[in-house]
This record gives sequence, C-alpha cells and structure tokens, in this order.
Amino acid sequence: MLQQIAFIPQHQFHVLINFKDDERIVAVLPNREAGRFRVVDQGRVIAEVNYDRQRSSIVCCRGKLEDNIMTQLAHQIKNHYAQ
Repeated sequence: MLQQIAFIPQHQFHVLINFKDDERIVAVLPNREAGRFRVVDQGRVIAEVNYDRQRSSIVCCRGKLEDNIMTQLAHQIKNHYAQ
C-alpha cells in the first residue's frame, strides 16, 4: 500500500520573512514525511522544501526561492522545532 504524502494544516506555523521589498508572514506546513515543508504566501504555494536537520539547511524541491529567503526559512524551521 502506498503511503500518501499529506501536509497537515493543523500543524502549520507562521514565520516572518524579509523579501526584497517588504516583510511578510508566510505559513509553513509540515507533512508526514519527515523533513518536507510547503511554504504558502498570501494563499499561494510558493515552494516545497526539504529540510536537512544535520546541516540546518533547506533545498527547494518545487518552486524557486532566493538564497536569502531559503536561509531565513531554514533558521525559522530550526527555531520552531527547537522549542
């Protein structure tokens, strides 16, 4: 039986990201598969990323985010799960 990848809205958290022209709060939705997150900005999915806990870094697997945004997301995800 195939395991379905499902993002869990009940476990979402929100982070403040500094884009080039402004700062916005984006939603980050984890899924059942460890290390994958969906990033939603103003109701639109802007990326899906894989988070590497050992290196505290992320890699885009869908969508394209600038390096500074990916660095901010990695920092925010690390802080969220350190609590």
